[in-house]
Amino acid sequence: MHPSTSIANMVAASAQQIDLDAKSLADVITSCLECAAVCTMCADACAAEPDVADLRRCIRLNLDCADLCGVVARLLGRTGDPHSGALRAAVEACEEICVGCAAECHKHAADHEHCRLCAEVCARCARACQHISTVLIDGPSS
Repeated sequence: MHPSTSIANMVAASAQQIDLDAKSLADVITSCLECAAVCTMCADACAAEPDVADLRRCIRLNLDCADLCGVVARLLGRTGDPHSGALRAAVEACEEICVGCAAECHKHAADHEHCRLCAEVCARCARACQHISTVLIDGPSS
């Protein structure tokens, strides 16, 4: 995924004080924001399906994933002196919920295009979170 120009530019302008690849940071923020939006839309589409009872778990995971992705995007956007342990835990939790949401959406992908699309976006976000976890700066906990 390529970050939006405005996110990439903002990361470059605001994250100069951290020793982290700006492109990787912009990529994961963009992935999280996209995932939050797509998961919200998938949950809404699932709720409108005639077989909504079969999609309850999918809806729940979509909403949880959307919330966590939104939080992680905001946390990663705050580059000044983060609590690295908490940030790493949040990113790892985001990766975990994205993997779970992708798996659940994949179960419904043959019947619901919105679930197929959501599974792809969640998997991509999980990969971005996994990547940024490997490059996050480990500073002293405060």
